[in-house]
Amino acid sequence: MNHPECICLSMKKLLEEQQCLSKLGADLQFVCKRSVHDTIPFKLTGCKLHKPFGAYCSGVKSPYFRVEKVDIETCCALLTILEGVDMEGYPTDSCTELYSLRKTKKCIIVNLNCFCAITPLPPSLVNKPLPIIEPKK
Repeated sequence: MNHPECICLSMKKLLEEQQCLSKLGADLQFVCKRSVHDTIPFKLTGCKLHKPFGAYCSGVKSPYFRVEKVDIETCCALLTILEGVDMEGYPTDSCTELYSLRKTKKCIIVNLNCFCAITPLPPSLVNKPLPIIEPKK
């Protein structure tokens, strides 16, 4: 994905797949448990330094996002910041400590021309329940 228009089209496709995922099971009559995944989380890599892009907004620092809207003409996207948490439920922006992702109400608008790669993450990371850690006896 070296061309900016590829990133725009890829982000648009990610949004379409995310919308399909959120509707999955909505019309099923005999399936009791509907899919709870409505987000395809992802990371962005900047073109200049080829490093992961992170956002900081109102005390939330994170390299994880959810796409809300994509404008193909301007190649801009509205992203929700997803907060990473570790196994104990504490905020983290470290990939090695990441256990789950929480949705926030913090949004940013980015110019997709500034990015050269999208790294999707498993939807099951979003709102993944924390493990129950039994105290040592």
